[in-house]
Parts: sequence; structure tokens; C-alpha cells
Amino acid sequence: MINLLMNHVSIRKFKDKEVDQGSIDTIIECAQMAPTSNNLQTYTIIEVRDENKKEKLSKISGGQNWVVEAPLVLLFCADLNRSKKYIHVSDTEVFGNAELYTVATLDTALAAQKALIAAQSLGLGGVVIGGIRNDMEEVHNIFKLPDLVAPLFLLCLGYPDDNPGLKPRLPKEVVHKIDYYDDTKDRELIDEYNETMKKYYNERTHGKSSETWAEKSSKAFSRSKRDQIDDFLKAIGFLNK
Repeated sequence: MINLLMNHVSIRKFKDKEVDQGSIDTIIECAQMAPTSNNLQTYTIIEVRDENKKEKLSKISGGQNWVVEAPLVLLFCADLNRSKKYIHVSDTEVFGNAELYTVATLDTALAAQKALIAAQSLGLGGVVIGGIRNDMEEVHNIFKLPDLVAPLFLLCLGYPDDNPGLKPRLPKEVVHKIDYYDDTKDRELIDEYNETMKKYYNERTHGKSSETWAEKSSKAFSRSKRDQIDDFLKAIGFLNK
């Protein structure tokens, strides 16, 4: 298990091989065993089989072809609709507060991580696609989602047909602190990491790119603002209290 976790890579090329139903069931059941606040289980997983829907999701995600090519595509949604519909609460406005949106988002992310690890243990690989948040409203409409159900990301799975190699992570000391937030040495460590990533991208792209971590991250922050998400979430009942 440690070896599996330490060798995680995102897989975007898949063999032409279907994922059997037994494996799909195992993946979903493992996702259901993820930690969940108060056992609320505030998420829904939709398996996307319709090729037309896959095409639409690929387009919304910015033309990510692996959404269409992956044998198994799972849409993970934060879901407070089920709680509001089936659980009696004295103040229904609570479903619009920031805490419960946070709970639903964390529940969904933890379930997806369990699903990915389960898939990897079965010999599959995959990639998480957050690009569907480019147009959450359209995804919401495509899948006829009710209010208080927000489509957050896809998990595309299949048998790997590529090995992109490990991508270096930040030095452990940058993300692991003891007792308080001590970042006195972070600048030096991140400078070293920037050089590591520059070399990594140069080798991976055969000299076509040699961006540092900071440079590449700057582009990601610049192009992924998605300011419309706030209005959409409020329109379907989240974050309006």
C-alpha cells in the first residue's frame, strides 16, 4: 500500500479494455467507506456511460480527450439535497451555510480519493478532472441535478497505457510543520524546488518547456478564476446564509 501511494501518477492514456462490473462495484463501495462528517455521506457519484455526455464533459473541461477515452468516468457531486429531503432539521436554512458546503466538499473529495486508491490497487490508473467547473451550470443541467447538488470533478479510470513518471512534490519540510507555522526556511527550499521542477519539465517535454513550479502555478491561478461559481452555488442553495 505504501508503495502504491508513493508511486501515484495521473494516467491520461488508457488501454482499450473495459472495467468489469465487479471492479466498478468494489471501487464505489471503497469510496463509500471514506471518512465522512457525522456519517452524513454528503456526496453522490454518477457513473457516466452516455458517450454524448462524455463528449460534452470533455468540451466543457477544455477539450480533455481522456474524458471520452476513459473506460470508466465517475462524476463526483457534493450533495446536501439528500440530507434536506430525508433528514428532519428544525432550521432548513442551515443547508445554506459555509460549514455544510465545506462538509459536503470534503466528504466528496475523500470519497474520490478512496475510489482512486481502490482502482489503483486493482491495476487501474486515473486522473481527476476539475475542468468541469468551467461551466458547472451546464453540467448541472446535463445530469438533471437538483438544487443543493454541485458537480465538483470527474474521476477518469482505466487500465494504463502510459507511464508519465513521478512528478516531484514540494519538500516535506514546506508542508509538514510542528506545533506552529514556521516558514523561515521555506524560501530557500522552494527556490531549490523551482530548479527541480524546471529540470523535470525540460526533460519531460524534451526541451520545449522549462518552467519552474512558481511560473506554472502562476498561470494556473490566472486562468482558473471561475468567478461565476459563487453565483451558481448560491443559485442552487449553497452558501446563501
